[in-house]
This record gives sequence, C-alpha cells and structure tokens, in this order.
Amino acid sequence: MSQLHNNIKKTVMVQALVCAFGAVVLSAGVATTAYAQSNATATIYGQVAGTAGGTIVLENAATGTHRTITPDASGKFQATSMPPGRYTVKLMQGAAVVGTQEIEALVGQGTEASFGSNTGVQAVTVSGRRQSIDVSNTNNGSVFTAKQLTQLPIPQTVAGIIQLATGTTRSDPRMGGDSFAGSGASENGYYINGFPVTNIYKQIGGTTLPFFAIAQAQILSGGYSAEFGRSTGGVVNITTKSGTNTWEVGGTIQVNPNVLRAKPRNQFYTDTGVINKANGLPYAGQLYKTNEQNDAKDTFASVFVSGPLIKDKLFAFVNVEQDQFDTGYVNVASDSYTLAKARGFTEKSSVTPRYLAKIDFNITDNHHLEFTQIHDEFRTDYSNYGFLYGTAAGKTDVLARNNVFANGSSDSAKTDDSILKYTGYVTDDLTVTALYGQFKTTYPQGQTGYTPGIYQVNASPNTQVPGISYPIPQLVSGSLQVPNAEDSQKTFRFDVEYKIGKHALRAGIDRNTVASINGKSTAGGGLWTYHYTDAPGVNVDGGSSPASGGGLGPRGYYVDEYHEIDAATPTTDQSAQYIQDRFQVLPNLILDLGLRNEQFTNKNSFGVAYAAQRHQLAPRVGFAWDVNNDGSTKVFANAGRYHLQIPTSVAQRVAGSPLHTNRYYTYTGVDQTTGAPTGLTPISPLLSASNEFGQAKDPTSVAAVGLGAMYQDEMTMGFERAWSPALNFGAKFTYRTLRSTIEDWCDGRPVQAWMKRNNVPGTYNMDCTLINPGSDATLLLDLQQNGKFVTVPLTAADIGLPKVKRVYTALDLFMEHPLRDGWYGKVSYTLSRSKGNLEGQVESDINQADIAATTAFDFPELMQNADGLLPNNHTHAIKAFGFYQIDNQFSVGANLNIVTGSPLSCMGRVPTALNLDGSNPAAQYGSLSFYCNDVPAVRGSAGTLPTDVRLALNGTYKPQQVLGLAFKVDVFNVFNRQVEMNENQGYNNGKLRDQYYGLTKNYSPERNVKLTVEYAHKF
Repeated sequence: MSQLHNNIKKTVMVQALVCAFGAVVLSAGVATTAYAQSNATATIYGQVAGTAGGTIVLENAATGTHRTITPDASGKFQATSMPPGRYTVKLMQGAAVVGTQEIEALVGQGTEASFGSNTGVQAVTVSGRRQSIDVSNTNNGSVFTAKQLTQLPIPQTVAGIIQLATGTTRSDPRMGGDSFAGSGASENGYYINGFPVTNIYKQIGGTTLPFFAIAQAQILSGGYSAEFGRSTGGVVNITTKSGTNTWEVGGTIQVNPNVLRAKPRNQFYTDTGVINKANGLPYAGQLYKTNEQNDAKDTFASVFVSGPLIKDKLFAFVNVEQDQFDTGYVNVASDSYTLAKARGFTEKSSVTPRYLAKIDFNITDNHHLEFTQIHDEFRTDYSNYGFLYGTAAGKTDVLARNNVFANGSSDSAKTDDSILKYTGYVTDDLTVTALYGQFKTTYPQGQTGYTPGIYQVNASPNTQVPGISYPIPQLVSGSLQVPNAEDSQKTFRFDVEYKIGKHALRAGIDRNTVASINGKSTAGGGLWTYHYTDAPGVNVDGGSSPASGGGLGPRGYYVDEYHEIDAATPTTDQSAQYIQDRFQVLPNLILDLGLRNEQFTNKNSFGVAYAAQRHQLAPRVGFAWDVNNDGSTKVFANAGRYHLQIPTSVAQRVAGSPLHTNRYYTYTGVDQTTGAPTGLTPISPLLSASNEFGQAKDPTSVAAVGLGAMYQDEMTMGFERAWSPALNFGAKFTYRTLRSTIEDWCDGRPVQAWMKRNNVPGTYNMDCTLINPGSDATLLLDLQQNGKFVTVPLTAADIGLPKVKRVYTALDLFMEHPLRDGWYGKVSYTLSRSKGNLEGQVESDINQADIAATTAFDFPELMQNADGLLPNNHTHAIKAFGFYQIDNQFSVGANLNIVTGSPLSCMGRVPTALNLDGSNPAAQYGSLSFYCNDVPAVRGSAGTLPTDVRLALNGTYKPQQVLGLAFKVDVFNVFNRQVEMNENQGYNNGKLRDQYYGLTKNYSPERNVKLTVEYAHKF
C-alpha cells in the first residue's frame, strides 16, 4: 500500500472519529499501551525494541530512589503512581547499562521513554526522544512546573497559575475564585499531594501553600477520570517539592513599592436621569468615589531548606514565607457625606505567614511514605479615619483624610493541613496507595469602636428630608461573624492499580467528614434604611402607602427596619467509589472506561440529615488515538458526568434558624444621638420574602423527598500535533450542559393551591425549601402546625419554575514552542459561549455567594427573561506567555491575557402588571427580576463590559560572579489598562430609578512593579 494511500486513509479516519465520536463510544463501549494512570501522580511508559531479556530502571534524579520494571513479551513497560519529577531511565542488560534517557514526569500525565533497536550492549546512549505530545492521556488540562512558573511574570498565587490555562477566566472580583469552562466560582476542586483542600464552607478557593513550595500544578478544565469528583468546573492539582540528596538553602525578597504603582481610577456616576438633591444637579458625571488617594505597598519574603536526613532514605523540605500588604484607601462614596466624615478612609494591614514541611521516607525502593504539614494564615487589621469630600455632599473641592481615628477591626483565618500518604509497588503490575489527612480553619475576629445595640444607618442625600440631620453613630457596618467560627475536614482515601493483559485497572474509595461553625448577624442589631418616593400614595411592597402613615409619609419619606441573623453548626458526609479501566484496544488506541459513584449527606446543627443524595452514578468514557503510532499526532475525545455537592454554608439558611425581616414605617424626625427615626407609624407588617422569622426549620421539610444532586454532562473532542521539534499545535471542542441543580424555592402559592384542591383548611407559611428546579417535587409539610406531616406532591407545572439551563460551548486552539533553543512560548485562543438561566451555585452579577440558596428560582417571576448570556460568558480569550534565555545571565518573560467582558443585564422590580394588588411576594426582592422599567429585559442584553487586556513583562539578571544569585523585575499591567470588571445592574431603588444603576463597582488592577532578589546555595 502506498504512503499516499496511507495518508488519505488516516485523514479520513481522523475526520470520521471527530465527527462521529458518539457513535464510537456507543459501538466500542467506551481511551499507546494501557496505563492505570492517576491524576495525582505520574506515569512513565515506553517500549524496548530489538533487545530481549532486559530490564528498565527508573532512578529519581533528586533522591536516588530506584524502581525496576520488566518489559512484557512485546517490549512494552509502564510504571504508575510515580512521584512527579526528573528521572533517569536506564535500559539494563544484566548489570550493563545499554541505554539511558533523561525525562521529566508530569503529574497526571504519561511520559514516554522508549528505546530503539540500535541500542547495543556496552553502548551507553541516549536513545529515543521524549515525545512532545502525551498520547496516553484523554483529559483536558495543562501542567506547569516550578521552573516555568519562576520564569513567567505572573502573580505568585494559585489563581495566577490557573489563568495560564486554556478555558479559564477570572470570576467577578467581588466574588473571588475562578471560572473553568463557564462554571461558577464554587464548582472547582483543589488538591495538594492528592488531598482535597477546597474551602468547605463556600467552596470558593482552597488552602494556599507557599508559592515556592509548588513543584508542579496541573490545571484540569474537564475530561478528568473517575478518580476525581465533586467538581462541575475544574480541578487544581498541586504537588509539592520534596527534599533531595543535596542540601540546599535559599531565600527570596520581593517588594512592590507604592512609588512605582499607578494611581487607581476614580468612579463616577452614569447618566441615569436622577437629580442629586444635595446640589440640584444630575448625577451624571459627578464623582461617586475618589480612589486617587489610595496607596499600597507589598513586601514578601520566603526561605527554604532542603536535603537528606539520611542519604537515599529520608528527606526533608521546609519552606516558610510571609507577605505583608499595607494599603490606605477611601472606602465611602461622596454621597455618604456624614459617614465619610466619620470613617471614610481606611488603613489596612494584611499579614499572611505560611509554611510547608514535607518529610519523605523511602522505606524500600518499593515502599514510600510521605508526610506534609501546611500552615496557611492571614490577619488583617483595619483602622478607620474621617475623610473630607467637601463642605456638603457632592462637593469635591476638598479630598483628604482628616486623621481623626474612628474605629478599627480585625479578621483572620488560620488553616492547618496534615497529610499522610503511603505508596506501595507490590509488584510490577500491582500498586496500592493510602492517604489520610485532616485540616481545620478558624476565623478569629475583633472590633474596636463598635457600639452594641446601636443600629446602622443608611441615608443617601436623595432620601433625606431637607433640614433634618441624619447622624451615623454606628461606625461598624455590615455583618458580624459568630464567635468561635471554624471549618474542619477529615479525609481517608485508598486506591489500587492492577494491570492484567490489555487492561489497566484502577479502583478506589474515599470519604470526607466535614463540620462547620459559622454564621453572621447585622452589626448593631439592625439597620435603618431611609427611603423617598415621588408617589407617596402607592403602596410599599407588602404594606400600605407612605401617605397613609402620616408624619413625613405624605411627602414621600419612609424608613425600613432590617434584621439578619444566620448561624448554624452543620456537618456533611461525602463518600465515593470509582473504577477505571484503560483498555488497550489496538497498539495505538486506548479506550478509557470509568464509573464513579458518589454519596452526599448534609446534616443540620443537631446532626439530622436534611438533604441526602445516594448512588450518584457518573460514567466517564474516552479514547486516545496515536494516529501515526509515533507520538506525533493524537486524536482524543471524552464524555462524562460530573456531580457537585452543596457545602455546609447552605445550612445557615435552609437548616438553621435564619432571620431576615423588613418592616416599613413613616416617621416624623431623627434622633440626633442614634440616627434612628422618631415618631414611627408602621405601614407594613413584619415581612420576610423567604418566610425567615427566626424559627427553627424542621429537617423533614427543608428539602424535597429524593432530592437529586447538581450534575453536569460534558463532551470534548480534539487533536494535538507535533509538527516539528519546535512546534506543537492543536484544537479542542467542548460542550457542557448543566442537567440539574439544587436551589432554595420560597413560593408558598403552589402549596396553598394544593391545599385548596385537596380541601385542606387554613393557610401555610412556607419556608424556603431545597428542590431541583424544573422537576416534580414531593414535600413533607406540617400543614396544620400540629406535628403531623402531610405528603404534598407537586408537579413541575404546579411549581411553575423552568428547567435549569446552562450550556457552554467552546473551541480552543493552541500553538506551542517547547523549550528549545533557549526559549519557550505558548499562545491559545478560545471562542466560547455560556448561555442559560443559571450561573451556578452563585450569582456573581448581584454579588451573591449564598451557595445553592441564591435568589434564582425563589419565585417564577424572578426567572422570567432569565435565559440569556451568563456572567461567565467571555466570547473571546487570548493567552500568550513565554520566556527567552538571552545568555547565561539575562532572560526575559512575557504574559499576555486578553478577555472580552462579561454581559450586562438591566434588573428591576417585578413589573406592576404582575403585582397589581401588591401581594406578589417576589416584589419584595427589589431589583432582582429581569424587567427594566416594567419592560422585559433578557439576561445579558444590556451590553458588555470592556475587554480586559493585561500584559506583564519581566527581566532576570543572574550574575555569573555569584552563582545562585538573581535579580528580577516584573511589571504587571504594563499599559495600565484599568477597565470595568463589573457594574451595578439594579435599575430600581425602592420605587425610584436607582442613581447607582450602571455604576462601576471595580476596575482591573492598576500597573505595579515587583522587585525581586533571590539566592540559593547547594552544599
């Protein structure tokens, strides 16, 4: 058969597989030699040609540990569960070394080390080459080594690494965290040395370790095997450095001086048509908040020591770092004139000491024990001073702090992780691993200048009665945390790998036991919010009109009294079992078959389960085809289901005794000592949009019977090609669809209708209940409040909520220049779309991180017009990074990140047509429906935030006169493009148009410069 015929045949086969992946999976059953490859360790594989009876010795270059493998009859060999790092792979004939290779084994990937037929006895050669493409892998991700990370200009955080990976974007800065392939910030899993370190309370982020302790970081945006679960976003999989046979010490000092930092942008009102009553001028263009007075300085230090306690046997690595960030900033807007005078400027000092200590013990070459201890801490102290915007609200002729101390506060968190792991290579074909770990986080908090029992006051100029002063004596705003808050987790995991014939099997079990003590309450006990309406004869939500209340009500002035208390001590049990079979169908085709079974049980403060999901089956299938059977071209695809648990924070609202109440009054004056209204006349009863009046929620009624878990289905397909030793490129298509979610539902109307249909007397005040939106729900409710629970079956039509929808599609393209000729570079482009009616467990567009208890799906009216472009939709993303070694002393690096902005929505009150009699409970939510000035406004249709362009550059100088010494300069956001990262999307403020609509809430960080000195010495 001719070569041309071969090429045509291969091209046709590639196209057929890519276009008909679904048919392949169905016909094959569900992805080069089969390797029981773990996502938490590395695999080394290869083939020996032309030499019989040899063995393969894998020698860890750092520790000298050996592992000996005997190739099978065809010359193939594999070594699984290897610690990532550099290895010398030796082909042995008896005691003679007949071939060697130097490779770097990467976490979660396979690395090839094959030996050609030209290898002969007595000839020590470097035969074969490390393939640029991992043809054994079906997952979607990237691995970054410590060497790469130190040469790239990135923030020294895990988030900085995440943003290098294709398919990732930053979440809303108010929310924190990162978005993987369109998912919400709370949907990711974080691991260190195989131990889950995801924040268990909110699930946003995880334990932070010293940056220079990271050996490798694998960023997975999907397609991962059944070994990983509890994620519908991505996985961050970090392995840490270990001690070696060479003693080494070193340190780093870094400074980001304020003098080299650009001034941050000021914030201005947009054109909303609203008049500022303080100066009689339209708000449009007026200064909202000045930021030019802000300053910041960051100082960082890190030291490490590494070496053998017993050569070839016992090793230690210790890294200690501390970062101190000092900043001063204006914290209050110009329209909060009184509050600005009192405490408008904040001095903030944050200290974050961290350490990692790792001990590795090679019991024998085939049995390894490791222990990792991580301490992650931060403490932030706030001191508040007065700030002068001018002689009256809205005036900007004076912009300065007055140096009068008002109050102070502090908050902190301390996390300690302990991880013990055993790896045993029982035979060439059998490997076992066992892991036990635990972590605990505490949250100390302190306040100075706090006056218990004095309510907070919120009175903007447009809501103040002319001639009346509105003092703000409570200088602590927001919520206070409950005392003794903490989170804890214990984890056990056991895995077995076994190779039999063409099958490489991997199976395991794990269990997480989680507990929290957490909650919050309104500082001062409550909040007075003053309102004004130009239609005093119109009823307030849930009450009567201001005009009917007398006092200042007929002139349109009224006040809202708000209380909030959330506290709980919940626990959660999370268990999983999985099995994975990597089936070598053909010499160059792997099918990857996996099945994961997960169980989630959430318990309230009394240890009683209120939500449980059993037998959450998650199949995973994939294939990897080494097209040319030489590692130069890979076609791959995978499909799978991924489940996500709900965190302990959910219990605060749905399984505790939450209190969220409002009551409206008219008033006649303001107490000049407390700022509280006087002469109160109620114009509404005590209201709670979610029926949360502080009553304990019965776990029987907290969730629908048979509540299902949140889960997502995913399919990817793509190819990678090593065009030459200097160029790799590839493409990948991703499709993700959210099939089910858990959200709280607060609408009692369907229950009342069911009671009427079934002749059940009375009324029932329904608490918010966890359901799967868009599905039928069977509730157990105490309808008569007599302790007798009644089964209330409701269809999806009865409930009236739409089916949850989130569809993410993306095309990823990349080109990469492997490290060669002194330089490395990679550029990727992502074209994506994220559309639906739910972002995920959070709602970042309204800055709500009440996981699985957001305002979404509380009432059907809030979901009308909600199907549109989602907050994590970024149509275009370009990432380019690399470094170049000019000579032995000088190198430069660059990192370019270009991401188009998030879509914007116009969110307003429930329209008058849906609330004619004023009884619609959804109307109490304010600007949270997708109606703008009573007109339907589809989610994401109000424009798009600007494109975020960030370029970072660095230069490094390593003087040859002092080996180990380095000087580095990093410049972040070189062009100082400070673009809008979010806007206020609420159209209404009470009955009026909100002067804050369209107001920028955050800009991207200003340009800043980091100066670094490093030194390391080997003994």
